[in-house]
Amino acid sequence: MLWGFCEGRFAVKTDSLRVTSPSSLEGVYPCAIGNFRVPQFGGSMVGIVAYPISNRKACKSFDGVDISFKSNLGGLPTFLLADRGDCYMALKAWNAQNGGVAAILIADDWIESLIMIATIAEDHFDYGQNLTLPTAFISKSFGDSIKKTLSSGEMVTINLDWTFWAKRLPHPHPRNMSMIPISTL
Repeated sequence: MLWGFCEGRFAVKTDSLRVTSPSSLEGVYPCAIGNFRVPQFGGSMVGIVAYPISNRKACKSFDGVDISFKSNLGGLPTFLLADRGDCYMALKAWNAQNGGVAAILIADDWIESLIMIATIAEDHFDYGQNLTLPTAFISKSFGDSIKKTLSSGEMVTINLDWTFWAKRLPHPHPRNMSMIPISTL
C-alpha cells in the first residue's frame, strides 16, 4: 500500500483589504485572496459591499433577482458579500461574476484560520477556466461586522489590493491544476 502526503502553504495577506468607510469599520483586515485565476486586470479596486436578501451563499445564479450588481456610470463597483457553505467557493465566484459584481467576499461561517482558495472541483472545471473575478475569503467576525453595518443602513466601502498576489500567484495550466475540491463546509 502506498502512502503519500502533500505539503501546502496557505498564505493570508494582511494588508490586501482596507475598509475606508464607515468610520466604525475603518481599518485593514486579513483576507485570503482566491487564486482560481489571476484577475484579468491588476492593481486594486474600490467598491461598495452588497449583501443580498436571498441567495446569500451565492450557490444559485443571480439571473432572477430584482437587484442589479452592475455599477452605474460614475458609481463605485459592487463587491458581493456571500456566506460560506452549501457549494464550492468557485461556484459562488462564478455566479457572482455572471451577476455583474466586480469582486466577491466570502465570509467564513465559523471561527477558524483563513485558508487560501486555490482549487476548482473537477466537475466544475468547465466554468473554472473562465473565472476571473477577484475573490477574497474573510473571517466570520469581519463578515458579521459588515452584515451588522449594512443592516443598519450604512454603506461599506472596501479597497481590495491584489498587486502583491498578481506577481506571485501561479498561472495554472488546465492539465497541471490540482483537482482537489475545496471544502464546502
